[in-house]
Amino acid sequence: MKNAGRWLVLFAALALVAVACGDDSAETTTSATSQPITTTTAAVATTAASSTTAAEGVRSIDAVAATITVDGDASDWAAIAGLDLTLNPITGEEHIAAKPATVKVAYDDEFLYLLFTVEDDFNWDAADAHKSASSAVMWAIDSGAGTGMGSDSDAKADEYNSLGMVDLWHWELECAAGTESGGAVSDAGDGDLGNDAGCNFDDEWSTDPGNREDDNGTGAENSLFGVFGHSNPVADGEGTWTFEIRRPLQTGDATDFQVTAGQSALMGVAYWDADNSPEGWDDDEHVNSAIDGWIQVNF
Repeated sequence: MKNAGRWLVLFAALALVAVACGDDSAETTTSATSQPITTTTAAVATTAASSTTAAEGVRSIDAVAATITVDGDASDWAAIAGLDLTLNPITGEEHIAAKPATVKVAYDDEFLYLLFTVEDDFNWDAADAHKSASSAVMWAIDSGAGTGMGSDSDAKADEYNSLGMVDLWHWELECAAGTESGGAVSDAGDGDLGNDAGCNFDDEWSTDPGNREDDNGTGAENSLFGVFGHSNPVADGEGTWTFEIRRPLQTGDATDFQVTAGQSALMGVAYWDADNSPEGWDDDEHVNSAIDGWIQVNF
């Protein structure tokens, strides 16, 4: 979703966690005890994600030690506990139905793995990504990101004041299901080093809602790798989307979230529903669903 000036609307439902989370006990999952993570040394200094901490009662999930084959098939995640979510429509777009979803996180001594599944019908258009579903995963990488991204307040200034530095993995489905996507398998193409010119699985960053772009500059890279799938890939077929992602634990990009043993990081997820309108979602009204607070991931 390049040049989307109003991109923050995708997280407008992410109210301050202490207010929005309410009783999350049913959605907090404890996974198997994590083993120590072996990491490489980043080429540049980065801001530790552990400087951002979740409010008491926030949803949390443990990253599990496992090696995952990223192929769009979630079967090798079956034994890994996840966190069940309800993706609610953003404020003002309540005509979009809430969607059940799940996130799971794993790691080995080289990679971070993430599974994001969403129950929704199959919408994919080879000629127009706006008529296809889309997803995003966001990591807070400094304390300026606060306890939540976005605001429930009617005052637009609150939205702009609530956003700190974030690492955003944004996936527009320009390639077909089963296609290997991301900068790990595709060149940047247009010179933005965080771009994926092949399938539009981009590594982005933002410091405020009006300043979001592909990673670029010294050390910038896109080492994301992902494959998506759907359980019923026919037009409007009811089923489950599978977004499966892999990225090195450590990168040389100062705008990337870095994984460190013993760290707790804040993650957000979002999903764009192509049924927003006959034209799908667009840059001015790109309706999606979002959880109502951060998820704390324990490594």
